[in-house]
Amino acid sequence: MEGFTGKARIMTDKQKQAFAGPLAGMAAILVVIYQNEIRALFPFFENIIFLIGLTLFVALLVYGIIFSLLPNKKNKKKQAAAKKSATTNNKKKTNTTKKQGGSRSVSNSLRSDSEILKLPIEVIGWKEFERLCYLYYKAKGYKPELTKEGADGGVDLIVYDPKHKAKVAIQIKHWIDSGRQVSVKEIRELDSAKKNHKCVLADFISSTGYTTAAMLEADRTKIKCYSADRIVAWKEKQLKKSV
Repeated sequence: MEGFTGKARIMTDKQKQAFAGPLAGMAAILVVIYQNEIRALFPFFENIIFLIGLTLFVALLVYGIIFSLLPNKKNKKKQAAAKKSATTNNKKKTNTTKKQGGSRSVSNSLRSDSEILKLPIEVIGWKEFERLCYLYYKAKGYKPELTKEGADGGVDLIVYDPKHKAKVAIQIKHWIDSGRQVSVKEIRELDSAKKNHKCVLADFISSTGYTTAAMLEADRTKIKCYSADRIVAWKEKQLKKSV
């Protein structure tokens, strides 16, 4: 059985037929060879027609069993394609509830601004944290612009800095409970992306901090790195005002 399965992985229908046919022929030959023993056990096989029928029956039976034991190569391909499709669909579903490697699932649905302001950042999704940052910059008079979702190229917000009279590209990372920090890779991506968005300056906002190497790279590329603390402090002030 193990040998059959091994061969089945590379067998087409024609190859299976070529494999099963000789075995069926051998079975038929064995019936002819042992016809005397068969007639002794079953007297009605004295009739030549019954014997021929038995020979054909045995040959077809053996052929069918052998053929069925060898899975079709096309079926293997279909099963692999179905498995790949299921895996892809599962990944898509997972991506709708997670943000780039976060270990804890977070809803990406966007709640109202008032709800986002009331909730701790630990329980809001990455999309809502981006919205919170947008509200922060808007309140500060920076005229924030959201980049197109899925095509931001490493930039989530673009704001106008009146002090430097220049556009600032802002990347926002909110990895829930992942213990993951912004690395050199993300800093370099932002440095490249700011040029694509025709921005002179760039800021990074992270809720989980930065590696030492990332901070050194940010200093070299003149990217300002901020924690979520300044956003949280502003949010708390807004809540006190509304009370």
